[in-house]
Amino acid sequence: MYKKALMAAGLDEKQVDVYIACLEAGPSKVPEIARQAQIKRTTTYGVVDELVSMGLLSSSYKGKTKLYAARDPEVIASLLEDRRKRVSEILPGLSELFLTHNVRPKIQFFEGREGIKKIYDDILECKSKRVQQIVRVRDHIAAVGDVFIKEYIQRRVARGIVAYDLHPKAGDLYTEERGTENLKLKRHVRYLPPNVFHAAMIMLYDHKVAMVSTKAENFGFIIESKEFSNTLGAYFDFMWGLGSKEPDLA
Repeated sequence: MYKKALMAAGLDEKQVDVYIACLEAGPSKVPEIARQAQIKRTTTYGVVDELVSMGLLSSSYKGKTKLYAARDPEVIASLLEDRRKRVSEILPGLSELFLTHNVRPKIQFFEGREGIKKIYDDILECKSKRVQQIVRVRDHIAAVGDVFIKEYIQRRVARGIVAYDLHPKAGDLYTEERGTENLKLKRHVRYLPPNVFHAAMIMLYDHKVAMVSTKAENFGFIIESKEFSNTLGAYFDFMWGLGSKEPDLA
């Protein structure tokens, strides 16, 4: 039982045998550990060094004799957490490499209100935890429904996804819940002239661009393309820099 669990934690078979032998024998010389683990002495020297570097064994001296002892098994939990953190740190870069060389551009179309809702489900799975949105709030509500939008916002916030929204500077809806900056709802906003807004909503996330049309056309799509999404992302950043922080409520 112990052996399988430790191997599942990332140790190889010989590392497990040596670690358990050290737990059972207490501070010991390498030849004694080798006998206890039933591994060749020459092999045991290398395995002991590996476990010391991993922090699972400690060394000490008794006179001129070097002894090795197992450290508290709690160290294994810390080791696993450290590995998880390291993988989490490099995961965005690995995903970038995968998308660059393995994902071909593709387009998905969605029709009707129920179909369009699937676009939002996809956004909620975004790995970057960041979505850029170009939104006319009134058209957005008409396209997918007020209740659904409220649920989407709450689900987005619960998943830690931060929204950066471009809204019309005038003639739209501006409340605490919609159309205004709200840090509790993880939403940052800039305002642009109304004549640059046509679709109900355009969303940029990961390497995807999603669009929801107005209620009159009643369709949406997702384009998955690194080049296309990077291009629109650059346009978004440019427009964000031009936007004002307050709407025109006059």
